[in-house]
Amino acid sequence: MKKIFIILLLAISAYHQAASAAYFQADLATENSDDQIGTHLIIAGRGLEVGDQWLSIAHTQALMFKDKSKHGRIRLISGIDNINTYNTKITKWGYQNIKVYNETMTGSRVVQRISDIEKIASIDFVGHNGAFMGFALEGYSDRFFLSTVDQLATQKSKFTKDSFVRIMGCNTGWKLAPYMAKVLNVPVAGTFTFADVQALFDPATWYYNDVGRFPEGSKTVLVNNVSFKKPYACSGGGGCLRLKPVSIAYAGKHGSYSGTLPFIKYFCGNLDSNECARRAAVGVSTVIGSTVIDRKPSLINYAVSVSEMMCSSWKDLNRRQLCQKNVVNHMTEIKLLNSDYNPIDEPLLFCNFKICAFTETTNDKGQSILVGIKPVGKATTFVDEINFYKNGFNLL
Repeated sequence: MKKIFIILLLAISAYHQAASAAYFQADLATENSDDQIGTHLIIAGRGLEVGDQWLSIAHTQALMFKDKSKHGRIRLISGIDNINTYNTKITKWGYQNIKVYNETMTGSRVVQRISDIEKIASIDFVGHNGAFMGFALEGYSDRFFLSTVDQLATQKSKFTKDSFVRIMGCNTGWKLAPYMAKVLNVPVAGTFTFADVQALFDPATWYYNDVGRFPEGSKTVLVNNVSFKKPYACSGGGGCLRLKPVSIAYAGKHGSYSGTLPFIKYFCGNLDSNECARRAAVGVSTVIGSTVIDRKPSLINYAVSVSEMMCSSWKDLNRRQLCQKNVVNHMTEIKLLNSDYNPIDEPLLFCNFKICAFTETTNDKGQSILVGIKPVGKATTFVDEINFYKNGFNLL
């Protein structure tokens, strides 16, 4: 009976530790960071129903920056889902200057943490998002809203000449990314459907990590030997997890949307189009993928990296590889694609680099939903984005 009572106390304690509002800030230890480059900031909301996966993905992103020959400081700000898991992972992963804030992780408080940074090289968001509600921080009520972007604008002078922002979560591109690009005058990438968790499976291939979306019998790897210059032993998911948009239109608890894009798309706001493309190209080398490239890669390696970003990670490898081959051939001018090329089974949204064409309506359940507007002809959004990256490469 005494043993059962102790186990019960531990379970109750763990529940309260996970449920209490808290977040942390920490810097990844690195020997050759350059303060002149600025700080690479990764912001991860609480995982809630997905547990510590956001934290593990955020760490993988941090490692991508650390792996480059030139990088700035690497800082992680993250919600805490479970204090015991957090303590174990952060310590094992080699973070330092750790500060825990025993308060709710709100947008205003995240901006306050950002205000402590002298120069901002980049910001990556990892977590949940609702197109109408914003990026979830502490939970589904405490978010990074459009109004929070206005607060962040007080820090926009800190963004460097190479800075960019990527918001990886569900439906971040409809409202949040284009608004942030306009207000901050920085390239901002967002998504137009689900962003699902992927793991690296043997033999070194990324698949969505829920049953049925990876080959039967496949196992996740213990070492990532494709994303980094040297093999990295997976630790608590860190180094071997990422988020990737899917290839179908969003249909979930917020309703069923019409139209999508299978890639994370950049918006430029009022930034010069060439400058926007160049900065997006700078960010390509730090996308969690299967090709190791540095700041100024060869065109072929760069094109391979872009092809993985643009093409969905279908379970059908033949389909995946055909899409990637088409992208590489277009970027290297071996064989140009038709301007309306679309590798997915859904209609592409019509987009430029300021906004996508859609309207808001209400479904029969009273939910606000987003519907892509269909002008005459077929959307050229996929190929436009490839050309955008090619232009950026030429300006590196």
